[in-house]
Amino acid sequence: MDRIMNGLRKILIAGAVLLANGVTGGWCAMAQGLDGVWTGKLELGGGRSLKLVLHVSEADNSVLMDSPEQSAYGLTGENVSLRNDSLSFEIPNLRMSYSGTRKENLITGTFRQNGFSLPLSFEPGEVKPERPQTPQPPFPYTQEEVRIENKAANATLAGTLICPENCTTSTPVVVLVTGSGLQNRDEEVFEHKPFAVIADYLARNGIASLRYDDRGYGESTGEVLTATTADFAQDAQAVVEWLRRQGRFGKVGIIGHSEGGQIAYMLGAAGETDRTDGTTGATNASPGAPDYIISIAGPSVKGTKTIAYQNRTALQRSGTPEKYLDDMQKAVEQVFEYKLKNPDITSISDEVMTGLYPGWDEDMVTRQFTAMLRQSVMEKPSNDWMVWFLNYDPAEDMRRLKIPALIIYGEKDTQVPPSLNSEPARRALPAAQIKTYPGLNHLMQHATTGYSDEYATIPETISPEVLADIRNFILAR
Repeated sequence: MDRIMNGLRKILIAGAVLLANGVTGGWCAMAQGLDGVWTGKLELGGGRSLKLVLHVSEADNSVLMDSPEQSAYGLTGENVSLRNDSLSFEIPNLRMSYSGTRKENLITGTFRQNGFSLPLSFEPGEVKPERPQTPQPPFPYTQEEVRIENKAANATLAGTLICPENCTTSTPVVVLVTGSGLQNRDEEVFEHKPFAVIADYLARNGIASLRYDDRGYGESTGEVLTATTADFAQDAQAVVEWLRRQGRFGKVGIIGHSEGGQIAYMLGAAGETDRTDGTTGATNASPGAPDYIISIAGPSVKGTKTIAYQNRTALQRSGTPEKYLDDMQKAVEQVFEYKLKNPDITSISDEVMTGLYPGWDEDMVTRQFTAMLRQSVMEKPSNDWMVWFLNYDPAEDMRRLKIPALIIYGEKDTQVPPSLNSEPARRALPAAQIKTYPGLNHLMQHATTGYSDEYATIPETISPEVLADIRNFILAR
């Protein structure tokens, strides 16, 4: 849920290195012997590291830098200086520079960014991460490239429809809906492809699926700068309607991850307004309504609560003493709520701050926290997506659901933790199957810490137990 993590960014990063997409520039000619791929590991402290990869082409006089664990590729530098076996370059947009000297098969040097300096060495070659669950041909099913129009939004959704062997009009089909942040149809992150893994597994078990690139991403088109979760829900609805018009499948369900889980709640609840017989089928429902839903790590509480918890986790990890955390979590939630009720304000008085966070001026720790809270929340304009997310309470839609629902959480999830979400989900939707898996993170991987910087280091893409439970739930319908 990348966009959820943007509130209080300074607190969240806690000194970590930031690498952005889309930086352009030019490189000077490279020295002999540096042609090829070089890989380094930047040690950030606290057990955290960041893999960086250089692609050097002497023929083209070019070097590209990747940060695979941040999904940043093709970063191009400027102001390269080469003398003998020494290399230095800058990426001004990131306020980053590197200088190093090659000796035999090692470039040893210093990485600098935002006033911080860290040692960084590069070795020749690149080790691709192990991803054993990524589907490999030959495939015992058919794959069709499809284009689906959401005419109301002037968007075209490009996707892949998978039909298992012996597919009939009674074969169930699911629509896979990604989490927040623009993603491709595989929901690819850190070279993991969870939606491709799910679709492959389901097809091998007699279940069809349709997954698509988010609007404005990959091969899909459509406006994204002002799009909210409601707009992305409209896209998912268009896909469900398209599947029903084909007349090729049986019941149509939705599998949504993270923000996609909320979209599943929204479409399921919207369909209930059209049901007339009280059943859980789709016969009397809107053609865009699902027959069943599966929410994987979908929030069940209001967005302000999710943001507050995520910031508590970040503060705790950055070393903030435990005695402050409860009050700081409550302060984040209340300040966001205040901003939502007063969207035009650009500053906050000490008097108001005292009402929202009584201990804001007690000591240096609280004063530093409050300064960052004010700057991040009050002085920076909020985008449409964030405003919508902060205001949305999924429990309102969950209470209206009458269709079968499977709700899944990972016990180590630090983005949508079950400690915050599972009990509200049970209250709002008591008839649902709700399960928390020990040891799993937000991506449903078996994890050690559950933090997002661990995702890339885990070979597993998604727990086999989760896959089996999803299959069983669908086939039981």
